[in-house]
Amino acid sequence: MNYTYYRENVKKLKLTKIHGNGFNKAMICVPIRQISSKEAIKMMLAAQKTADVSEIWFDEISDFSAEKFNEIMKSKKSPIIYKWQGNHENLKIILRKNIEYIDIDLKTKKSIIDKIRQINPKIKIIMSFHDFKKTPKDSDLRKIISKMKSKNTDIIKIATFAKNITDNFRIFKLLSDLVSEGEKAICLCMGEKGKFSRIAGHLLGNYLMYAPLDKKDMTAEGQLTVKELKKCLSK
Repeated sequence: MNYTYYRENVKKLKLTKIHGNGFNKAMICVPIRQISSKEAIKMMLAAQKTADVSEIWFDEISDFSAEKFNEIMKSKKSPIIYKWQGNHENLKIILRKNIEYIDIDLKTKKSIIDKIRQINPKIKIIMSFHDFKKTPKDSDLRKIISKMKSKNTDIIKIATFAKNITDNFRIFKLLSDLVSEGEKAICLCMGEKGKFSRIAGHLLGNYLMYAPLDKKDMTAEGQLTVKELKKCLSK
């Protein structure tokens, strides 16, 4: 991978303080998508040595149970995001433990969100919208955000596919506006042309940066590994 383009553009952003946000050190989050609890624990232990947060896709762990979850929690040393994919039994098990975040889709019913709040009032809800084909019009993105706010989310997450470099700057503008409004937000672009948003978004207030430990563990197109991301950020 050629880092020159990204490094130079990150340098330019570092010289620009949009809305007075200045420099923001976002947390690095390692996505963990494994089919066995053993492998999930192994990856989480490795992630905790190099990143700030682990996003675990518990609903895809084939041998998941309350017992297996307790084993995972015994190894927990840093915050966890539960990537909820609709498994209600897993939801009940996980919410009763000390999990810091849960990532839910925009389409999640209000009744489920209320249930999450009731069982675990301290958990932070990340409400996500993904468009794997394009970056919607700005007006459509604002409508999506309005829906998220109406559902009382804690953190807004917008992930769109970048068809061109300019889509990154549209997402940067959206992120900057949200941060200026006092919102916690994660706004990024997927795809090869969206890598710039993953590297530079923290400068505009991105709450998290997603980076797998290895390329084979990518959960979305365009993700840089933790090593690659840190290499870009160090320049």
